[in-house]
Amino acid sequence: MKNTILITAFSIFFMACDSEKKPAATPVCFQSNYKITDVGLYPEGIDYDSKNERFLFSSLYKAAIYAMNSKGEVTNFATSNKLVLPTGVYTDEVRNRLIVANADLGISQKSTAGSAGSVATVSIFNLTSGILIKEIDLKNFTPNAGSCPNDVAVDSKGNIYITDSFSPNIYKIDTDYTASLFITNNLFQPAPNQFGLNGIVFHPDGYLLAVKTDNSKLYKITLANPAVITEVTGTDFSAPDGIELDKKNNLVVVENGLALGKTYTFSSDNNWKSALKISETNIGKEEFPTTAALASDGNVYVISSKLGKLLAGDKSQSTYTIQKIK
Repeated sequence: MKNTILITAFSIFFMACDSEKKPAATPVCFQSNYKITDVGLYPEGIDYDSKNERFLFSSLYKAAIYAMNSKGEVTNFATSNKLVLPTGVYTDEVRNRLIVANADLGISQKSTAGSAGSVATVSIFNLTSGILIKEIDLKNFTPNAGSCPNDVAVDSKGNIYITDSFSPNIYKIDTDYTASLFITNNLFQPAPNQFGLNGIVFHPDGYLLAVKTDNSKLYKITLANPAVITEVTGTDFSAPDGIELDKKNNLVVVENGLALGKTYTFSSDNNWKSALKISETNIGKEEFPTTAALASDGNVYVISSKLGKLLAGDKSQSTYTIQKIK
């Protein structure tokens, strides 16, 4: 299970040992760029496990979760029989669990003819060991439609929220692992043959922020009354994918390779009624960045998936990056 993948770390080393977000028992020093070499990996979701000081990311094609430490050493971490195309990952250090959304776009090595849209599950793994704890099926909420669970957020009570890119739904899984339809709304209906809802985060002030890929919009959803949905104004991006809050609760939006392949950081001084862009970083269209993670050094790191190649049927890509953004 712990087969090491060839990793090459490149670019400038920098000392980042103050652990501004999540203090580490032993100071950890990061590299500004990591290069992962593994044919057919196509990583998508990423998060940072501050308890064990490592990145965890999903492989769209290989149907597994991988771990990478700050030195750039990568190992297989977790999988299950039901994992087909793991998308979003969330490290819940408080409850020692890794939460993984799982779908099927017809491009995984586990996909079969006509299987796209037929898988909708969430896998819960032990964050330390990678042992499977629980799998929750969400497909009963879309019996006559396609489904694509995409990203994961967790509120302060431990409730899990999952976006669906093929249906206008956000699902909720409570602390007893009972699933329900948190909200379904026509605002979230995806355009034909396009991705709808994508990245989602829980804001510590008690609401959700989520992006929709096809119309390039950012929404605020009230937890107490999920029918109260407002569009956040002042944003300017295309094809948003994953989102992440930085150490100051600014919002990092990853624009994937369906657009220019950049990241944009936004701030808000009115509880996300509107937003103001404060920085951007070019990752590259061909790199096809997808999601971001806030690490224990206080910086946000973005993973590049080469997903455009995989969607076009190319399974031969072998190099991928995780890099710090400005």
